[in-house]
Amino acid sequence: MTEQKSKVELLEMRRGLYTYFDALIAGLSEQQIQMPGVNGDWSVKDHIAHLTFWERLNLLEILKAIEQGTSWTDPGLESTEEVRDKTNQQVYLQNKDRSLADVLSEFQATHQQVMEYLEKLSEEELKTPYAWLGGYTIITWLSEPNGHYQEHEQYIRDWLAR
Repeated sequence: MTEQKSKVELLEMRRGLYTYFDALIAGLSEQQIQMPGVNGDWSVKDHIAHLTFWERLNLLEILKAIEQGTSWTDPGLESTEEVRDKTNQQVYLQNKDRSLADVLSEFQATHQQVMEYLEKLSEEELKTPYAWLGGYTIITWLSEPNGHYQEHEQYIRDWLAR
């Protein structure tokens, strides 16, 4: 097992992931961002809305629970691949007709909220294993290689390369 990152390293990593992803989408035109076909019917905008949904549902709720000294209850939307796929389809349908400005604004606000919570939590809170998080610490959980941002960034990069 690799050594856990520090809080400072976690914050730098999260800023870097966001900055890197934000730079990728900033280099695209509005038309490109809204064009379906990145994977299936999804556009880049749909990927952004998807990332925002999961960051809000999971990460923000987990960080709020830690700050409040309570447990996080998994809503079960990732319990099986079938449930996860159904949830992702519902999120897609709920967001596909939203304006790009609205989707980007929520993406940026969510990132800001995540960073504010991470900055408020102590190193000890970030390094405490939580049973309701499968025994993981927040630092370990968020340091997972090939995480969510990278997965969706790769979809976009593969689409751009075609």
